[in-house]
Amino acid sequence: MHKKLLSFLLAAPASADIIFATSYNDHALTTLDFSGGKLTKVGSPKLDCGSEPTWLTLDSANSVLYCLNEGWGGASSITSYKASANGSLTTLDVLPVLKSPVASTLFGANSSRLAVAFYDTSSFATFSVANPKDLALLSQTNYTLAAPGPHPDRQEAPHLHDAVLDPSKKFILVPDLGSDLLRVYKVDESAASGASAVGVVKAVAGSGPRHAVFATAGAKTYLYTVNELSNTITGYTVSYKADGSFPEFTQIFDVSTHGPGGSVPAGTKSAEIQISPDNKFIIVSSRGEKSVTIPALDGSSNSTIASDPLISFSIDAATGKLTLVQVGPAGGVNPRGFTLNKAGTLVVSALQDDNRVVVIERDVKTGMLGKILGHATVGMGDGNGPNYALFYE
Repeated sequence: MHKKLLSFLLAAPASADIIFATSYNDHALTTLDFSGGKLTKVGSPKLDCGSEPTWLTLDSANSVLYCLNEGWGGASSITSYKASANGSLTTLDVLPVLKSPVASTLFGANSSRLAVAFYDTSSFATFSVANPKDLALLSQTNYTLAAPGPHPDRQEAPHLHDAVLDPSKKFILVPDLGSDLLRVYKVDESAASGASAVGVVKAVAGSGPRHAVFATAGAKTYLYTVNELSNTITGYTVSYKADGSFPEFTQIFDVSTHGPGGSVPAGTKSAEIQISPDNKFIIVSSRGEKSVTIPALDGSSNSTIASDPLISFSIDAATGKLTLVQVGPAGGVNPRGFTLNKAGTLVVSALQDDNRVVVIERDVKTGMLGKILGHATVGMGDGNGPNYALFYE
């Protein structure tokens, strides 16, 4: 199935959607409108978010968008924007921060705080966003590594790569790619920082956990990490304690990003993991495979282009184990970031090497990806196009 997928033709969606996308090479945050079978830029196609804008976090209740700028070519920052109904953005505040903020999540009462993972500077920080016009640092913790890990070129120091709020909203989990750890913080409304470190979970040695998602099934909670260095997915059961102390994480499997017995070509790097809104499926992206072909998106007849895959799995509610559902197309090469809409019917994928953002239909019952519904060029130049895309809803 993953060698050829020639049925992904263009089709018209039923309604309009606003999408935000970031890209390194044009240093821009772009607003896109998906309607009438087309994905088009809204108004001015560029809005400055610093030298290397990357991760986006949306406070949908207050229509505020937070953009992280990794700052490899300039000063790093967090920018807050007020979003209008049509997707236009107004800058509220710009806060200078440590270099390389790579992922963030809102937490605390009324989503008044922002937790941020810093990759290159080996740090975790919390910020006050109670007033998005006045962002402020609350706390910052810097980590060190006594000795390099199994991949010394990538694990010479701690490299925190994500910040994920758990389903109880009482804990924040931070995968540390450099240390092969999952760092856990407890949300504490009474503390000035808003969150305190309470423990770590040891990941598989040399796996390099990059991103993570939680899934709930009745009274059960599971955690899944996608691991960049080993190209694997690790699953855990999560057991909460009555006293609210550090939960118990028990590993239940560690399998290829293509499922048990699967393999990936040399040079492949897994990227993102997302949970479906119904908590019944996970999807991971894999960069550098070029294992799928799709019809050329420029309308060329009898022509196909290479695509990396988005790989979907169903979750066994009783055990947390995964079953491979599909190796589908990401819509191009290097799908660094992708997200689902709230209904789970659409996936938006950012293709960094192809300077392309695509919208793909998804069947919520089967978890299968379907037709490519729209695409747009975002970013210019070689290999530094869009790296994250997010629905505004």
